[in-house]
Amino acid sequence: NSVPMVTIFKNVTNIATTAGDWYFFGSTTETLVVVAFGIMLTGAVAAAWNDIELSWIGLFWMALNCLSTSGYVLYMKFATKTVKLSKFGMVFYNNILCVLFLLPVAYYLGQVEVFALT
Repeated sequence: NSVPMVTIFKNVTNIATTAGDWYFFGSTTETLVVVAFGIMLTGAVAAAWNDIELSWIGLFWMALNCLSTSGYVLYMKFATKTVKLSKFGMVFYNNILCVLFLLPVAYYLGQVEVFALT
């Protein structure tokens, strides 16, 4: 997919997150925010109109990225409300969990050695 398509999906992610916030948490969205979303999405589509390149695999990965990002943001909102941790505690544990997954990859790619030598 092209960069303009990524921009369109980035805007769709914001809209999906707002829709999920309304559906799961009952949050209301101001009318001007909805208008801004419409203008933002229309502008992105208009800017990308002549540059849009599509492939099924690209659309699949972009849709998966969109859903994953929205799901993560909505889950973090849920977790912040239900788990009695401060925002710092949530960020701390989130980073610890990321290190468990990313440290082996960084070691395999030689980034740990580069970090140690710098």
